[in-house]
Amino acid sequence: MRLLVSGEGPSDIGACNNAQGVCSDRDFVPGPMMIWLQRLWEALLHYDLLTIPEAVIFVSETALNQASKQSAGRMLRLRGKNKAAETGLYFSNAKQLGLKALELKNADDTPTMAVLFRDSDGTRSAPGQLWNAKWQSMLDGFNAAGFDFGVPMLPKPKSEAWLLSTTQPGGHSHQALEDVSGNDDSPNSAKTQLAQALGGPQSAAQLSQWCEAQPESWDQLRTMPSFQAFFDRFHMVADLILRPAAAQQQVQT
Repeated sequence: MRLLVSGEGPSDIGACNNAQGVCSDRDFVPGPMMIWLQRLWEALLHYDLLTIPEAVIFVSETALNQASKQSAGRMLRLRGKNKAAETGLYFSNAKQLGLKALELKNADDTPTMAVLFRDSDGTRSAPGQLWNAKWQSMLDGFNAAGFDFGVPMLPKPKSEAWLLSTTQPGGHSHQALEDVSGNDDSPNSAKTQLAQALGGPQSAAQLSQWCEAQPESWDQLRTMPSFQAFFDRFHMVADLILRPAAAQQQVQT
């Protein structure tokens, strides 16, 4: 089993520590979202993917954007005239990650899931239809690559809102956190509220360590529609990978 991931920076999926656009093993520093991905897969596989050589491969956003520039004309034709321009990077990043996943899978026939993390909004609370458009653009990008095992990871407004939900009491919905400002300069932004909840600003490494030390909070997180969408897609694709015959039969029925 292989997990191909891409994020925006060290404080979400993680980053390379070797100044390269693609890395794995000791060259990859997992972020808090990667800790959650590892736990979701460990519950299914009963082992830690991060301990298996080259089982987790990271591709930077810069590397995906560079690959997109080489096929910009074809990308525009595949997107279509009605695709909003602001969702174009979500489409192209998903397409390039899907193509990379296909390349890896075809090289050694290892089952591969690709997870593309992107914040949905960094300035203000995005209307629901814009989040939906970005989510669909990522799915369309994976489809354009001919890759069926792609998973968008698209917090609303950003990963700090997801993390913030795990610091709050359970037993009720945390959907309101999706309306918190994603603008870090806002006095009550998701990042500011998370820092307050954790006793001060946290580095990417500290956030990862904090996630590692906390029990899973899937039930709390799933009260946020953006996390529920990711959670459902993750398990649907995982079923296709681990139980292809049974999953295919379920799709047909």
